[in-house]
Amino acid sequence: MDRSASMRRRAEQVPGLKSIRRPISWTETGADHTADTAPGVAPAAETTIAQAGRGTPATAADPFAPSAAGAAAAGFVGPEFDLSYIRLGSEARAGRLPFARGAGGRKRAGASAAESLPVVVIPGGPGLASALPYLHFRRAAAASGLDVVMVEHRGVGLSRHDLLGHDLPLEAMQISLVVDDIAAVLTAEGIEQAVIVGSSYGSYLAQGLAVSHPELVAGLVLDSPMLSVVDDRVGREYARDLLLRGTVGGPETRLLAAKIHDLVDSGTVDEQEFGRNVRIIFEFAGPDVLDQYLNQLRLGRVKQTEALLERLGTSEVSQTMPCIMEFDLVGQIWFRELKDPTDGDGAIFDSSHEFDAVRDRYGEFVGEPYRLAQALPEFDVPVLVLSGDRDLRTPRPVAEEIVRLAPEGMLIDLPGHGHSALDTHMNAVLAAAEAVAAGRAGELAWQPDRFTGLKRTGGPSLLVGRTLAAALTADRLLPR
Repeated sequence: MDRSASMRRRAEQVPGLKSIRRPISWTETGADHTADTAPGVAPAAETTIAQAGRGTPATAADPFAPSAAGAAAAGFVGPEFDLSYIRLGSEARAGRLPFARGAGGRKRAGASAAESLPVVVIPGGPGLASALPYLHFRRAAAASGLDVVMVEHRGVGLSRHDLLGHDLPLEAMQISLVVDDIAAVLTAEGIEQAVIVGSSYGSYLAQGLAVSHPELVAGLVLDSPMLSVVDDRVGREYARDLLLRGTVGGPETRLLAAKIHDLVDSGTVDEQEFGRNVRIIFEFAGPDVLDQYLNQLRLGRVKQTEALLERLGTSEVSQTMPCIMEFDLVGQIWFRELKDPTDGDGAIFDSSHEFDAVRDRYGEFVGEPYRLAQALPEFDVPVLVLSGDRDLRTPRPVAEEIVRLAPEGMLIDLPGHGHSALDTHMNAVLAAAEAVAAGRAGELAWQPDRFTGLKRTGGPSLLVGRTLAAALTADRLLPR
């Protein structure tokens, strides 16, 4: 049995696995599929970065996206596939929660943790599977009393193939379809409302669900969140301020910035590759390990470490790990809707070059599907934003902007943490989800230390920092 079949067999055995039949893509049946009218949804025929709230226009036609009204009138027709998902914890629930109506007619949960709302968890990517990588997370969530749902993203893992066993086509990889997949799972499970937890790319889907299907969303937990396609620009400028110019941060990061500036100024490093390495080490291993790397780099004792960094920096897009990370199909979403190829500048901390090897496999960038900066002020549900102070991919300024825009936004600071708590600090995600699901999100405002004492455990990326530190130690001790 090959590795792909073996991993699929393992995934098919996870507790709580189910599936529903879903259409592969939109097929027009006479309805008008030309323009969306829902607040926060970018028109299909003209989507611009400026419409996302910031930036310069990038207008393009979208041949696949229908209007919300047109889709409802026409329905889905054509080929289908089995969308897999997992629900765990619902069997231990005593009954449904009696809801009270909140502002805008939304249902609000009461205070009973035992009867709290279901929680939908959307991992990052695009390309991360749900069934296998988050098995431990779901068990922990169910053990804490949560009713947790995770959907295997179309084009990934158990949701990769059509009914004949063929890969789904690239035109089926669209954010609007992914969002509707999540809504369809909630409908199939009889879930009227849920708390939606999204990490990184998953946070974009979570907010998209709140725009397209607001009646299903009782609250949001956004972990290392995205806001728009210009987040890349915000991220690289923040990284430069923190770790090159030294204009933000404290004495520790200013010292690192001085060393990084000297190395860049010397011309002895490739700025883009060096910036990628610095980002990975800072996020996963922290400032002390980054300082060790910078010192050893000057001495030429980083051979094993840089080989590891090369693998870490390219593996997500260049290597397919069956039922774990499968970027090859869903890369269409990244390049077509979320990654503007004209936005890079080629200097340090510009990450656009990291995708050059695979960019030509996918369609041209047409623009993002949602105007989240315009939609967030209309959200009338709690929006908890988890942000690590070492996150350079979806950095603190993005998190702060979301909190500013959302009427019930609240920032949860995760000190000493990088990107995606779901992958490195699952207890923080569980604590936030539990608070929103039980209707106690407001209590966190007067419990500022609620998250600081949580034990850091679980998550697929937890060991990356330790592995980097070990590689540096080996480089330092072993002969050149």
